Amino acid sequence: MTETRLHPRPPVELLRSTHLHRGPVFDVVRDHVRLPSGREQKIDVVRHGGAVAIAARRPTGELVLVRQYRHAVGDWLLELPAGRLEPGEAPLCAARRELEEETGLVAERWSELTRFFAAPGFCSEELVVFLAEGLRPAGTGRREPDADEEIELEERTPAQILAGAARDAKTLLAAALLLAAAPDPVG
Repeated sequence: MTETRLHPRPPVELLRSTHLHRGPVFDVVRDHVRLPSGREQKIDVVRHGGAVAIAARRPTGELVLVRQYRHAVGDWLLELPAGRLEPGEAPLCAARRELEEETGLVAERWSELTRFFAAPGFCSEELVVFLAEGLRPAGTGRREPDADEEIELEERTPAQILAGAARDAKTLLAAALLLAAAPDPVG
């Protein structure tokens, strides 16, 4: 899914790119670019290979969520199961892996809800959000969470999520999309 552009723009010229940090999850680069107008900008960018998130929906409408500590915000957050793409990995493969690792569940039906950039002003990470339905336990030989993850499972409806149960963008966006797509109980 790509954004429709009504007015195509000329390309932006990359003049120079300098690595400031190379890490296991992301790199930080300083790019020097020239815009079509001739203006130049120096921008620090977090280069990230992308991630997936899974709205694992029960027949009751509740979503299976994970509560985990997020040091960057100093709090335990309630979120959709999610994880980064491994190099060359297809988003759906990553979503299946992450759902099983983080929740112990597998799903019969998968569909893509949306793709979005959470912080495009400084980060290249694109998140692909999937809806997973027909949930069941993974069974024997299940994939385990990463060794450094401490996760608790909880379930909430999209309305509960939007009423304040969650505070991160991917979870709020998925809840809003699912709630907007729900049949109107009056109509």
